[in-house]
Amino acid sequence: MRDELSTRQAAIRLRLAGEKIESICGTLHRSEAWFHKWWQRYLESGPTGLYDLTRSNRQVVNRTPPHIERAVISIRRRLAKRATASTRYSLIGAAQIRSELEKLDYSPLPSLRTIDRIVARAGLTCPPLRLAPRLARTAYPGPQAADSNQVHQVDFVGPRYLKGDKTRYYFLVCKDVFDQAVYIEFVANRQSKTVLAFLVHAWQHLGLPDIVQFDNGREFCGWSTAARSLCRVIRLSLRLEVEVLFIPKSQPWHNGSVEQFNGWFQPLLLKRSYRRPCDVRRQVRRLMTTVNEQHVHVRLGQRTTAQYRRSKRLRKLPADCELHSQQLPISVGKVSFIRLVSANGNISILGQRFKIGKRLKFQYVKATLYTKLQVLKVYLKGRLLKQFDYKLSHQ
Repeated sequence: MRDELSTRQAAIRLRLAGEKIESICGTLHRSEAWFHKWWQRYLESGPTGLYDLTRSNRQVVNRTPPHIERAVISIRRRLAKRATASTRYSLIGAAQIRSELEKLDYSPLPSLRTIDRIVARAGLTCPPLRLAPRLARTAYPGPQAADSNQVHQVDFVGPRYLKGDKTRYYFLVCKDVFDQAVYIEFVANRQSKTVLAFLVHAWQHLGLPDIVQFDNGREFCGWSTAARSLCRVIRLSLRLEVEVLFIPKSQPWHNGSVEQFNGWFQPLLLKRSYRRPCDVRRQVRRLMTTVNEQHVHVRLGQRTTAQYRRSKRLRKLPADCELHSQQLPISVGKVSFIRLVSANGNISILGQRFKIGKRLKFQYVKATLYTKLQVLKVYLKGRLLKQFDYKLSHQ
């Protein structure tokens, strides 16, 4: 093989030096047909064309049919344009493309990985951003959701402004961490009565969660400066047997599910200008319908949120619930706070400091207020560290 390759290379060198074909063939004892074959290979592929091509079977057994590849690319482009009302808030990933292929009765259906490869080959996606590995740190004692309505995350987004209107508007968002169900309202203030009404509406649509998770905004933890007084948002949750959980201060990434959703929907919804709140609310309803009834999730077995929830028995608030407009007593339940112990060994709970110990500085602890016992218990990795009396004010 090496001698044959050397002969081909010599023939090309002689031709490039200006030798006639007849002379080259006579010198190398080869036919003119042989020379023209390798000269053409050289012109097409350069020096690598002088090597023998493999004679192995070039047929790819599991190759995706060309018509399915074309369909994948066309669907991706149509979804990515977001040119119509039906695609404005659509997902454009492999799961959504595969769901559409299935509805169109394509066969065989490609796997999600295959769809990703087809889209990448077509240059319709960006390579994933590679991040440096994170340094190991203390374990975060946050809740893990394994089914619908185990954990809801609630967040305020704003202020946002309408064209020609100086009023401050906000989005209130409630999101199920497991099945990605969402409920959104567009509101004109951050008052506690607005939050209370929103929670009632959200839980009428989504059902009551086991845990509702907030950041430490005053609209959630209370505007009152009275010591050990629970605000109406906390009291409503306790009244409905929902545990309240506050994430660490100034660490919104621990509300990651709802924060990620907020970052996704705002550019899509707000790329248009609006003059009236009713126009925004109309788009919000369309957004919720798309997210809950059209987005397909791998975790849910290639089903939408609405399809997955049909098989569940969810505990929902009745349509005539008016608890948010009534006086709310403190009910039996739990209010938890995840806190990072300061350098001085302290944590802050509703405006009060509690000494935990410097040996635990920069570690996450979970402080749980048991309203029936009126005690605050502090846990590290599930182990009880300290206990404090916590006499509640019923103001």
